[in-house]
Amino acid sequence: MRNLVLPTVVCGFVAGCAGMAPKGALDVGAKWEEISRAGRVFGEGVVAAKDGTLYMTDIFPTAAVKENNPGGTIWRYAPATGEAAKYMEPSGMANGLHVDKDGDLIITQGADTGGRAVLRRNLATGATTVLANAYQGKKLNSPNDATSDAQGRIYFTDARYISMDPMELPNAVYRIDRDGKITQIIADLWRPNGIEVSPDGKRLYVADNGSKQLPINPNGPAQDRFDVPSGGGGVVVYDIDASGNVSNGKMILRNEEVSPDGMTMDSDGNLYVAMHNGNPKTPKSDIVVLNPAGEVIERMPAPPGVLNTQLGFGRGADASSLYMTRALPWGLYRIKTVRRGHYFE
Repeated sequence: MRNLVLPTVVCGFVAGCAGMAPKGALDVGAKWEEISRAGRVFGEGVVAAKDGTLYMTDIFPTAAVKENNPGGTIWRYAPATGEAAKYMEPSGMANGLHVDKDGDLIITQGADTGGRAVLRRNLATGATTVLANAYQGKKLNSPNDATSDAQGRIYFTDARYISMDPMELPNAVYRIDRDGKITQIIADLWRPNGIEVSPDGKRLYVADNGSKQLPINPNGPAQDRFDVPSGGGGVVVYDIDASGNVSNGKMILRNEEVSPDGMTMDSDGNLYVAMHNGNPKTPKSDIVVLNPAGEVIERMPAPPGVLNTQLGFGRGADASSLYMTRALPWGLYRIKTVRRGHYFE
C-alpha cells in the first residue's frame, strides 16, 4: 500500500512528474455559466481586485445610445454573492481595466465623448489621478487596454476603434514609468488592442486588429510590420529588458477571419486570447490559449450567439475561475479551469 501511495504524494510536491501536470486549461466537464446581465451595451475590462471583487466596464457608443447616454459605466461584481452594482458612472467611456501591484485600478478611457486618458483609481478611497492623456503635447487617440509589470510600470495600447474625433498620434503602445515618464514603445502595429506582461516579466504580448472597416488613423502606421490580415488579426510577442524596452517582436497567432480583443494570463505563463469577428448579429467567437512557446494548448468555444470581448481570472479562492465579458448585449460569464490567474503582487 505504501508503495502505491508514496509516489502520488511525492508528485504533489515535486514538479516534473510525468503525466501529472495539466496540459490544457479547462476543468473536466467545465461549461460557461452566465452570471450577470447587469450592464446594457458593450462589456469589457473584467479584472479582479485583491479582495476578489470583479470590476468590468460597459461602453455606450453614441452611435448606438443616442439618448440618455451615461458616458460609460464601471460595474462591480461580488463572486461570493452574485451581486452586481454600479461603481463609477460616468466612467469617461472606460474600456480596459487592470489592477496593478499596489492594488489600484488602472482605467483606460476611450474616445466618443470619453476622457481619452489612462487613470489610476485607489479602490479604498476613490482618489483618482490622470497618468496619461497626451504624448509630446498631442492628445491620445483612445486608450484601449492596459497592464503592468512587477516594477509597477504600466503598458497601454492607444488605438481608435470607434468615433471620428480628430486624431493627432499614430496607433501605438506606450509605457508609463513609476516617475510618470511616458514612452512610445511600439508604433508599427495596425491597431493594437489587448496587452499583457508574462509572469516572469520577460515578454510583452500585444493583440493586433487588422480591420480596415474601422476608423483609419491618418497618422499611421501606414502598414502593419507583420502584415496583419485585414479580415482578422494576430498576437505579437516582444522581449522586455530590465528598463521596460521591447525588442524581437514576432507574431505567434494569426487568423484570417477573427481578431484578438482582450487577453489575460495564468500563473504558468499561458496566454488566453478572446477572438471574435466583431459582428453581434452573426458572431464568431472563441478563446485561444497559448503556452509560453506560442503553442495552442486549448480552444474554448464561446456560448452560441456570444460576441466575447475580454477575459480575466478571479483571485483568492476564486483564482481558477476564468471570466469573460460579452458585447451587444452586455454579459458576464464564468468557467472553471485547472489553472490559476496571474496578478503581480
